[in-house]
Amino acid sequence: MGKLVFLKFLDLLWGLLSFIPGLLAVGGCLSSWLHPAAYVELQWLGLLLPLILLLNALLLIYWLRRKSFWLLIPLGALLINIPYITTAFHWPFKKIKPANRGITVASYNIHDGDGGNYYLEGCGMFRFVQDEKVDILCLQEFPFEEQRQSDLIDSLKIMLPYYAIHNSSASELHTALFSRYPILEYHPVIFQKATDNTALWADLDVEGERVRVFNKHLQTTNLNQHRITPPQNIGAKLRAVNHLRRVMEENMVQRAEQADVISSLIEKSPYPVIVCGDFNDTPASYVYRKIKGDLIDSFTACGKGYGYSYRYLKKLYRIDYIFYSRNEFRAARYYSPNLEYSDHKPVIVTLDFTPGYPSGEEQIRK
Repeated sequence: MGKLVFLKFLDLLWGLLSFIPGLLAVGGCLSSWLHPAAYVELQWLGLLLPLILLLNALLLIYWLRRKSFWLLIPLGALLINIPYITTAFHWPFKKIKPANRGITVASYNIHDGDGGNYYLEGCGMFRFVQDEKVDILCLQEFPFEEQRQSDLIDSLKIMLPYYAIHNSSASELHTALFSRYPILEYHPVIFQKATDNTALWADLDVEGERVRVFNKHLQTTNLNQHRITPPQNIGAKLRAVNHLRRVMEENMVQRAEQADVISSLIEKSPYPVIVCGDFNDTPASYVYRKIKGDLIDSFTACGKGYGYSYRYLKKLYRIDYIFYSRNEFRAARYYSPNLEYSDHKPVIVTLDFTPGYPSGEEQIRK
C-alpha cells in the first residue's frame, strides 16, 4: 500500500514538473510575435526551442508508456509549435515538379577575415557557381582586402558579369550580389544604428521582367567574439557570462530593428522579390517572422530532413534563408551542401519563375 502511494506521489510530482518545459515551449512559440525591445527574455526561449521541444518529446514518450493523462501537457506544447517544427524539419509528400523557367539563386556567408574562407583562393568560387549553375549569387562577409576582393570579382564576373557591393566602411563587412541578369538599379539599405553589418537590394532584368533581390547580413550574435574561456576565478566567469548575455540581448534588439527596416522595404516593392541572407536568427525569432511576412521560405517549400545552415553549435540552427514572392515563384529544388570552408553552409534554390504583375502595372526599364 505504501509503495503504491509513493508511486502515485512520484507521478504527481513528475506531472507537475512537466508543466515547466511545457510553459517554456509556450514562451518559445510567442518569441516570434513579440518585439525583442520589449520582450527580450522570450528570445532566449526561441533560441533554445529545439532543446525545449526535444525535452517535451521525451516527456510525451514517457507519459505514453505510462498511459497517463499527463501526456496532454507535452503534447500540447508540441502542437502549438507545429509552425516552428515545419520550419525546422520538412519532408515533401508530393513529388516536386521541375522548373520550366528556372532561376538558381545561392546565398552564402563565406566567412572572410581572420582564419577565413580559403575557398576564396584560386578558382574555388568560380567552380562553385559553375557546378551549381548559379544565376544569382548573394554573398555575405565578402572580402574587404583590395587584392582579394579584386581577384574574386574577376573570377566571378566571368559567369556572373553584373554585380553590386555594399559596405559600411572600407575595412568592415561587405555584402555582394552577382548576377547573370543585368542590374537595372541598386540601393544600399541604411540602418539607423551604427553597425558593421550591411544590406542591399537590386532590381534585375530577368528575361524582360523586373525582379527585386534583397541581400542582407543582419547584426551578428557576437557569440564567437565573446567566447567564454574557463577562468580560474568563478567571479570572473560569472561576469563574462553576464557580459555575453547583455551583448547578445542588445544584438537581438538591433536585429529586430533591422528586420523592421527590411520588412518595410519588401512591402513597398512593386516587383516580385527574392530575399537572401544571413539573418543570424532562427525560424523561432521575431526577425524571421517579420522579414518572411507573406513570402515563402524555400526550405519549407521543398527542403528535406532537418534544416540547419550554421555548421557549429551541434548543427541545431538554420539562420541562412532564401524567401520569395508566392505568386511569381515556385521552389523546385532546395540544396544546402555541407561545405567545410565556412561556419555557414550555402543555400541553393532553383525557382520556377511565372511573372504575374498586377494588371496595369508599368514595368520600369533603364
